[in-house]
Amino acid sequence: MLDVLLAIPVSVALLVWILRMKRWNPFPRFTFVKLLLAGWVALMLSGIITLIGGLVVLLAQIGPEQIAQMKDAESAVKIIQEIGKAAKTVTPDAIVFGFIRTFVLVGLVEEVLKFLGAKIVMKKEGVAPTWMDAVLCFAIVGLSSQLIEDVQYSSGNIGVAIFRALTPFHFTFAVIMGYLYGLGKVRGNKSYTLAAIFCPAFIHAMYDFSINLLKRSDVFVFFNLAMNAAMFILTVVMIVKLRKWHKEGTLDVYI
Repeated sequence: MLDVLLAIPVSVALLVWILRMKRWNPFPRFTFVKLLLAGWVALMLSGIITLIGGLVVLLAQIGPEQIAQMKDAESAVKIIQEIGKAAKTVTPDAIVFGFIRTFVLVGLVEEVLKFLGAKIVMKKEGVAPTWMDAVLCFAIVGLSSQLIEDVQYSSGNIGVAIFRALTPFHFTFAVIMGYLYGLGKVRGNKSYTLAAIFCPAFIHAMYDFSINLLKRSDVFVFFNLAMNAAMFILTVVMIVKLRKWHKEGTLDVYI
């Protein structure tokens, strides 16, 4: 229980901060809850899709010939273990393939689903008349996903809980997404909508891929540390920017 409590305070504080920003023009009743649910549903669906995609990739790696050789549990385990060992081999081709897989099955899937979840609620509830409102809606959806992951990953590990508390990266992805989405609306350019999905997806994939590489070899420890540092700085920048946008009314533009 302590680990979970340690993992969530920053994300909860950010949610409270967002609600305080909206205190003069609050969300309609239950809209905040619907945005939270959108983030939760997006994360659950992305988990299912990623699992299915991973199985498809595994079957493709095994191939029809080896599948035919899986006549019993022992042979199946042996073949899968061999593929697992090969997957841990660090080669240029393996790195490229690994990043593409991470980008598609993790970054792109999660960010597309969060984008759609936020859009559906915003359209149905009519709660994003301004650029700033859109950014806040996306941020709430991102923080909802963040809270679910914080609970999942920190259970039983206080160290991980503290790390998760200090790295609300889904919030960062969401603020970038909301900013680019609103920018596209203001400029009437749909290419920004694609950027609102692909830019967070790319950053998300880069971060997750640095973790995957570290699991393969300690050689990538500095790359992982650099990604963590970059993401932490980017998160601080997004918090500072959001505060500035709210205080100065920079994004109080109707979209």
